[in-house]
Amino acid sequence: RGPALSKYLKYHYTVHLLGPAAVIEGRRARDGSSPLLRAMSSTDVPTLAATAVGGAALAYVLMKVFSSRKTSKPHGTIVYYHSKAQGFTGRADSIVRMLEHAGCTYTCKGADEVPENFTTTHACFAVPFVQLPDGLVLSQSQAIHMHLGKTLGLYPATAAGEAKALQVVLNIADVQSEGFGKLKGNQERLAKWFTVFEGTLASSGSGFMVGSSLTYADFACYSWLKIAASVLEDNGKFPLVAQYLAMMANLPSTKAFDAKKIPLLPASMMP
Repeated sequence: RGPALSKYLKYHYTVHLLGPAAVIEGRRARDGSSPLLRAMSSTDVPTLAATAVGGAALAYVLMKVFSSRKTSKPHGTIVYYHSKAQGFTGRADSIVRMLEHAGCTYTCKGADEVPENFTTTHACFAVPFVQLPDGLVLSQSQAIHMHLGKTLGLYPATAAGEAKALQVVLNIADVQSEGFGKLKGNQERLAKWFTVFEGTLASSGSGFMVGSSLTYADFACYSWLKIAASVLEDNGKFPLVAQYLAMMANLPSTKAFDAKKIPLLPASMMP
């Protein structure tokens, strides 16, 4: 263990010179993309020693990293939203879909059931809110997406992926804010938005919005792009978006949730 520890310490300092992402990518390039390496990210500082540590030392480092991770799902999460997300899901749609996909137990409560201290103590203004089992309370859809993404294993694997996922969800938030009725009457602008998402999917090259697997960005976009596509006059120009929507629709969790027939928006707000 002495020589192994010495090597570990040596390459631990290397981390701070090269940077976590660079060292992990170097290991991936040398050894290929094994399941263990795919599961790592630049936040796994101890694994950086693995760039040159081999054998028992590598096994020891990997064991410490993965044994220290919290893998328990946030069962018992409470989602606060209008109509308890039963009359319509609105901005809580992606939140409940992520929880459903991960197999988490959760409860939906109405906006009139929000505790008073959510505003005074937790800085929350408007639903959706989530209250996690550890006591964390969050508002703002994108903050909720990101935190649940990390907690549920629906988060990009790289720093660049993290930035792109945030860009994607902010783009779809802009689409929501513009309103489908307005976009339906401005096909040129709607087509420009679809060009953005078509380009996003082309860049990822995987069928997912970011990276090579499902992330919170996919759940954030799905229902809203589905409605937008229903009012787009020329869907044929955006085959990657069509394939993405079909992929999401065929997820078992999507099929199960859609079977509940809860609309995304009230009838008065549908295009």
